[in-house]
Amino acid sequence: MNPFNNHTDNLERDLNRLQEENQRLRRAVDELAILNDLALAISGSLDSQKIMRSIISKSIRALNAEQGDITLVAENQANPMQTLVRSMISTSEHSPLHLNQNLLGWMQINKKPLMINEPDNDSRFRNVKWDSSIHSLISAPLMARTRLIGILTVYNKRGEKKTGFTESDQRLLSIIAAQSAQIVENARLYEEEEAYRLMRRELELASTIQKKMLPASAPEFDRYAVAGKNITAQEVGGDYFDYIQMDEHRWALCLGDISGKGLPASLLMTNLQAILRGQALHLTHPGEILKHANNQLYQSTSSEKFATLFIAIIDLFKNTIHYSSAGHDYPFIMRSDGSHIRLESGGLPLGMMEGMEYEEEFIELQPGEFLFVFSDGVTDATNIHGEMFGEERLIQLLQESIEKDESPNDMINKIVDTCLNHCGKAKLFDDVTALALKRTRI
Repeated sequence: MNPFNNHTDNLERDLNRLQEENQRLRRAVDELAILNDLALAISGSLDSQKIMRSIISKSIRALNAEQGDITLVAENQANPMQTLVRSMISTSEHSPLHLNQNLLGWMQINKKPLMINEPDNDSRFRNVKWDSSIHSLISAPLMARTRLIGILTVYNKRGEKKTGFTESDQRLLSIIAAQSAQIVENARLYEEEEAYRLMRRELELASTIQKKMLPASAPEFDRYAVAGKNITAQEVGGDYFDYIQMDEHRWALCLGDISGKGLPASLLMTNLQAILRGQALHLTHPGEILKHANNQLYQSTSSEKFATLFIAIIDLFKNTIHYSSAGHDYPFIMRSDGSHIRLESGGLPLGMMEGMEYEEEFIELQPGEFLFVFSDGVTDATNIHGEMFGEERLIQLLQESIEKDESPNDMINKIVDTCLNHCGKAKLFDDVTALALKRTRI
């Protein structure tokens, strides 16, 4: 054996090892430079779209790919692979590529990097129809702790259609995804928190506007006293009460309850208030007012939205109450001896069917007697044991009010306070609203 040849072979092997090591070190330096560049680009931002576009752009450049995207997903929900956000960048003339739903499902199950260089021949996706312009891709999971929040994908290695992406490419994209995931999640959570704060401010503003639309104080009548109160279960509510002056001696007293809760109900309540105030200016009968209000509400709302409403027109000279009800809980007329009757005339709730007619009746109010109108939030108020406040408790309180000759304001405050005390620690489920008109004894 020639010693010179052995020495030459050893030198060649050492040189190859040095070249490989040099390439590995150069790759490591390049990767560190890429990651450092990426960290500088995204670490100071809370704009999730800007962050994701920076990640995609750096990934495309680092892996020499044509396109890239990030798909944020919702986990542990009814649709576990619902796409929440999709950000895409393309450096090619191809139309934007979309992450295959089957690949999304695979990533949800495996939560590890995936490289595909021959999509049509990949045994993991035999029955999947791929976009014809996709010839290679790498996907890496974005993991926030142990939870999959999204997927980073790059498509089509440039100039290497036959060989496609390499193991080094997959490793680098995995590192980029791992380093970026929590930053993306923090930015998204920050934006959700900001959106929640904005929503809260808007709800507070809506609540303030709604409260100002309800009567600030009750009108003063000779020989009569009137009061109303509204407690909302949420920031804004769907209950409504009002005092509308029709002429010098007649007033319309209204109390309504909109179907549903929250902002949609409050908007419909505002609409109903405007309709009633407009109708009361030129119509004199409660049945007519309800008929026209029903038609307007039916034409301006969807079929699942409706309102119950009681309206009473009080004539201060004749001491009569002219009333009608649109599917509302029957109000009470409390007599001086503690007995009571219910006012039942009317028809269906407003907005359910067009062209409805509403029955109406008159009743005379004697000195010491009162009318009490309420929303179902009063009787349906429920405590932590599932026990409802109920009509029996309400009737007992109304009878006590007759015995003590309480004012409408004192009576309503006592009933509302007792109702809320009954709920205790239980969350108020529905708005609590009451209105009372009493003919004084003087």
